[in-house]
Amino acid sequence: MPNRLRHFQLLALGTLLLGLVLAAAGLLISAVNVLLLVFAGLLFGLLIHGISNWLADHTPLSYQSNYMIVVTVFLLATCLGFYYLGSLVVDRADEFAAELQTSLQNAQQQASESELTKKVVPESVDLKQTMFQHAATAWKGVLTGMRSLGAAITGAFVILFVGLYAAYEPQLYRTGLLKLVPLRSRDRAGEVLDQLNSALVRWIIGRLMSMAIVGVLTSIGLYFLDVPLPVTLGVLAALLTFLPNFGPLLAAVPQILLALNVSTETAIYVGIFNVVLQGVESYLITPMIQRSEVTLPPILTIAAQLLMGVLVGVMGIMMAAPMVVAIMVVVQMLYIEDYLGDPDPGELTSTPAND
Repeated sequence: MPNRLRHFQLLALGTLLLGLVLAAAGLLISAVNVLLLVFAGLLFGLLIHGISNWLADHTPLSYQSNYMIVVTVFLLATCLGFYYLGSLVVDRADEFAAELQTSLQNAQQQASESELTKKVVPESVDLKQTMFQHAATAWKGVLTGMRSLGAAITGAFVILFVGLYAAYEPQLYRTGLLKLVPLRSRDRAGEVLDQLNSALVRWIIGRLMSMAIVGVLTSIGLYFLDVPLPVTLGVLAALLTFLPNFGPLLAAVPQILLALNVSTETAIYVGIFNVVLQGVESYLITPMIQRSEVTLPPILTIAAQLLMGVLVGVMGIMMAAPMVVAIMVVVQMLYIEDYLGDPDPGELTSTPAND
């Protein structure tokens, strides 16, 4: 027990010193972003590994064969999904551009016929200068958006390849991590890694189930409310459900904005629908999947999301919840159970009940 505590203290001290060095060098935020990308890739790898391993247990095919099938199906589904959403975005963008051009032409015609406009609108030279200034500002915004898009695409590829490599040979990386632990503590370290894998997989399964149910219900509800693009908004709501607490609020914003194009009453109905949907998710959907999804304290999850959001932005908010899962497992097993001697460290380290 003292040896375990001593190694844990040395690890914590080393992590703290490394953080201080990176902070002094101005590289802490960049390093955290890289680690979050790797962590996201490992989550993706756990999902691929879990599905492939389940298929290997229930089919005559080997793990590697099932891995290739799962990866192929995932890539095909992703490409088809992006193609479908991209075509919808292009169609809506063309329609929006045509409506905007018509509105500008109408406004220009009305302005040319109005005497008041001639007094209020500046001279043509000033107007051109103002237009050039706004165009320059807009161009800078476009460049910033392109850089953000490039960073997002790069991050997506990092997550993809880290996950694929981790899921292809998971035992290789598990053995490598255990090699870094002293011999007398490797058995316990293996138990911690196994429990981390179990807790994170259960969290992922719960999130995916919630995402699917919320996406379907959102699409159906918006369809009957005559809101444009119900399927697209449903997919967006499903993706944002990955973020506990804040995801549903973000998903409701584009729904209400598009509903305003229909009528104010429709926007109100959409708002009420989202409130009801969140109630259904909290009191019906979540209890149904409670056996698969680990339970996180809401205050702790929100605090982690706010802290990670301030430190590293959107990626921190996305990874806050699974990081809380991992930290709670480590604290419960190494501190509460090993150091404090509590035989019942918490729910995350308990084996889920079988149906």
